[in-house]
Amino acid sequence: MRAPSRPFRDDRGLVGKILLVWLLLVVVLVVGAIDAGSILLARSRAADLAEDASVSAAAAFAQSGDEEQAKLAALDTIADADEPVRLKSIDVGRREVSVVLVVRADTLVIGRIPFLDDLGRVTVTGSTAAPRD
Repeated sequence: MRAPSRPFRDDRGLVGKILLVWLLLVVVLVVGAIDAGSILLARSRAADLAEDASVSAAAAFAQSGDEEQAKLAALDTIADADEPVRLKSIDVGRREVSVVLVVRADTLVIGRIPFLDDLGRVTVTGSTAAPRD
C-alpha cells in the first residue's frame, strides 16, 4: 500500500527559487547604490561649480562694482567648466553673491521612472560674501 502524500512534502526547486529571489534583491540594491552614487557625485560637482561661479562673480563685483560684470564673470566660469548644468539664478547683492544651478544626474534607473525623476534633478546654491562698500 502506498503512503498518503502530504501537500508540503514536495520541495523540489525551492533552493533555486530562494537563490533567484536573493539574486534579484542584490541586483536591485546594487543598481540603487550606483544611482545614489551618481546623484551624490552630480551634487558635489555642481556645488563646487556654483561656489566657483559665486567667487568669480564676487571678485568681479569687487573690481568693477557693476552687477552685470559680476553676472558675466559667473557665466564665464560656468561655461568654462563644461559641465551639463543649467543656471537657475544669479543674485548679486551688496552683502552676498549667490549662484543657483540645476543638474540632472546620469542614473541607470531613477531618471527613467517618471515618478522618481525628481530625485535625479539636483539644485545647488553657491554663495560668497560680496565686498562691502
